[in-house]
Amino acid sequence: MTRPALQLIFDRTGRAAGVDLDDAALVELYRYPDDGRRRLRTNFISSLDGSVQGTDGRSGGIATASDQHVFALHRALADAVVVGASTARSEGYRAVDLQPWQRELRASLGLAPFPALVVVTASARLDPAMATPAEGDGGPVLVLTTSGKADADLGPLRDAGIEVREEGEELDLGAALDRLAGAGWPRLLCEGGPGLHRALLAAGLVDELSLTLAPVVVGGQGLRSTSGAALDGALPFELAFALHGADGTLFTSYRARTAGAPSLP
Repeated sequence: MTRPALQLIFDRTGRAAGVDLDDAALVELYRYPDDGRRRLRTNFISSLDGSVQGTDGRSGGIATASDQHVFALHRALADAVVVGASTARSEGYRAVDLQPWQRELRASLGLAPFPALVVVTASARLDPAMATPAEGDGGPVLVLTTSGKADADLGPLRDAGIEVREEGEELDLGAALDRLAGAGWPRLLCEGGPGLHRALLAAGLVDELSLTLAPVVVGGQGLRSTSGAALDGALPFELAFALHGADGTLFTSYRARTAGAPSLP
């Protein structure tokens, strides 16, 4: 896999800093433990002035070459990519397809050929075209929504091959994630949006926050990685490791310090 060099600059476990990571070391750094426990990682890129959107209104507008590679690695290591409906619509999400190196990595780790795409939505107003990848083959698509939807709303999604689960009058995120893990998808990756991210944090469900800093300033009124009301209190996280990309990108991994939350080593 061709990518810009990535150098480990901090690691709390004591691995030597200041060295370039080869592909195997990078995979080992980011891969989930293979113990079947549910773990949720969230992944965001931000400008230096705190926006998760570029001037084009999309996260890809501030992505660098090294971020694109780490983004792809996150997907290659996950059982399911979880995303909110607004982000799915604005970013044009489709069933997850992968490059050959991602598929080879998944095969070597005993993972399914593709991660599932899980869309969390109250309205279920989604384009059925998301059932198919942009090109080639892709993974399954699952929609989690609240109960009481008309067949006319859900029928087109199901007809396209999307599994729709009505989770009750209110969507219990913790219970929904537990069901995903119980179905064989314990390695969960949330890519947004800010509203879903806030809800997951408020519920104490985020085990790891992977935050990338792009070496740009964009100004404007771009979204943060969370949106909505303030949390009841500041949530403590601990820096696990940090990487520096040859293109100036900074990668950080923060682990939740919430009592009882499972942690990645």
